[in-house]
Amino acid sequence: MFEDTDPYIVLLVFALVIMIMSLAGASVPQMRKMDSRRIHLMVALSAGIFLGILFFMLLPEAFEESPDAMDAVPWMVGGFLAVLFIDVMLKKMHMSTCACEECTDREHGHELTTLSAFVGLAIHAAVDGIVLSVALSAGDDIGLMALAGISLHKFVELFALSSTFKLTDIPKKSVLVYLILFALITPAAAFLSMPVMDAIDGVEIFIPLAVAAGTFMYVGVYALLPEAFHERRDGHIAFTLVVIGLITIAALSVMMGGHAH
Repeated sequence: MFEDTDPYIVLLVFALVIMIMSLAGASVPQMRKMDSRRIHLMVALSAGIFLGILFFMLLPEAFEESPDAMDAVPWMVGGFLAVLFIDVMLKKMHMSTCACEECTDREHGHELTTLSAFVGLAIHAAVDGIVLSVALSAGDDIGLMALAGISLHKFVELFALSSTFKLTDIPKKSVLVYLILFALITPAAAFLSMPVMDAIDGVEIFIPLAVAAGTFMYVGVYALLPEAFHERRDGHIAFTLVVIGLITIAALSVMMGGHAH
């Protein structure tokens, strides 16, 4: 199908498709104003999506790609601790400079939750770009399958990230910039990896996958789940939405042949 086409042109088309799907997912939570209750329920769905990506995509793929399953564990712990360290340091820096009289961890924790989500997803997005580049070089069929899989889970990932931004006081224009920049990560990683395919062949892909798994574990369990159940009267609804998020990613994983990549 693409035999006579410049691979960079093909990759450009693929990148545009991924960008469209990413921005479509990001736009859904931003399309209308929502009260606190609806925002927290949307975060519950996002928590399920994060945990689904962790359990059904990142962990299986990291274990499968590693020479030994235990080789992935230290990198996973490292990813978890890295985001925890970022949260602790940013919170310390903010508390030392904040002049507001009612400065509490919860009031400013939403920004930290969003940063944690951004870091975790950014690592995964960069891995997706490398995978897309490798898949395209392996053949048209594999490239198209990778494009379909990456596009689908970019939609749900950007939906989840965009939902966490709804909890913050970050101006909408700034949120838009963040989301656009994030949507560019996978295409940029794909283009940057194309000229260095030989070098990429020697890279253990399980390492960034395991690091991403650790960051998703932190974001999903520590940051998003407590926020999802903040509205205690809606605990049963929040639980249902978490399960729906998990089932959605499980189904997506099956559609893609068992793994994200």
